[in-house]
Amino acid sequence: MAMHDAERDLIGAAIIAPELTQQIKLTAGQFDSPQAGAIWQAIGTIHGAGRQPDPLLIVDEASRLGVLVDHGTIVELVGCGMAANADVYADKIRDAATRRDLAQVLSRAQLKLAAGEPVEEVIGDVSLGLGAESPTEREVSKAMTLDEFVGQRLPDTEWVIPGLLAKGDRLVLTGTEGGGKTMMMRQLGICAAGGRHPLTLDAMEPRRVLYVDCENPMAIMVKTMTKMHHTLRQQGVDFGDRMWVRRFPQGLDLAKATDRLMLHAMCRTFRPDILLIGPAYKLYVGGSGSREEDLARQVTSVLDGLREEFGFCLVLEHHSPHGQAGFERSVRPIGSSLWLRWPEFGYGLRPASDSGDVRKVDFIPWRGSRDQRDWPRQLVQGTSVPWVDARMLGY
Repeated sequence: MAMHDAERDLIGAAIIAPELTQQIKLTAGQFDSPQAGAIWQAIGTIHGAGRQPDPLLIVDEASRLGVLVDHGTIVELVGCGMAANADVYADKIRDAATRRDLAQVLSRAQLKLAAGEPVEEVIGDVSLGLGAESPTEREVSKAMTLDEFVGQRLPDTEWVIPGLLAKGDRLVLTGTEGGGKTMMMRQLGICAAGGRHPLTLDAMEPRRVLYVDCENPMAIMVKTMTKMHHTLRQQGVDFGDRMWVRRFPQGLDLAKATDRLMLHAMCRTFRPDILLIGPAYKLYVGGSGSREEDLARQVTSVLDGLREEFGFCLVLEHHSPHGQAGFERSVRPIGSSLWLRWPEFGYGLRPASDSGDVRKVDFIPWRGSRDQRDWPRQLVQGTSVPWVDARMLGY
């Protein structure tokens, strides 16, 4: 029986980080695939003996459990999944196991009822069959006392872009049409993939980037991104295969299962550290009133689910409302107020009043940031990239 995605991802992570088999309470029987269960148990046994599991050791240990596992299968699993997301994979495996158990219990109950067995006995059998800890009970058991909660050791910040974005962060970037926010999105991705800080061009660890554009014409995208790509290449930047671009000029409708699966498949294939996507209004078929709120909630729920599963930081492009005569145009996101509450960081680009002969924009926070970061207050047009931190040029 073929392994499910969650089983592949958890085992792939455990081969690299075998301590997961001790931290996550899963039995071999909870895996849908007997091979997956045997591999999981084998990794735990090998780790428990103080050895690092490798494909040969895993194959040998699985055979002792009476399950034949091909060496090539183990090799293919290496690199699947991430240890940071192991709990997510495990929850999916537990959920699938509970569903299988429940289906079997109910199937047996139906057969017994059809055979005329006493209802009391059937109910007793069902109660006994459902005696295992339910998903709801597991969630309740995760609650902590105050002492436990404040006493837990927090992991070190895992920077994706040093000083700006950490793993799991959400940034919503807004601005006026033609104000530079889309170029800022592309700059974040291209520089991160090349191992350069997007606003200072200092060296940093290269990142894997997935850029999903739902609005812009092909010719304009190629032209603007080519210029940035070639300029940095001339400076010795190597992009490797770390950035992928996928266009949906018609938009994506994340309220539809097909489009959600398409985005999930891309995240699973490319495993980005950064997902750049938008604009937001092209991620659903819009409505009005409460429907707009519901659709925004659908989009944020889908993006949060992917962020939790794959561990990337998210940058979402959004638009600002049209200006009114006599008033300075707001950079807050248009539409549902949910966009104001959802991200860790919300910034908008607006032409600076003191630009003079230099193209300059104010980088304006439209929500209180949830953590202290070194975002600039102004951006100035650069030479190698469209925008640089104004502080670098003495502004």
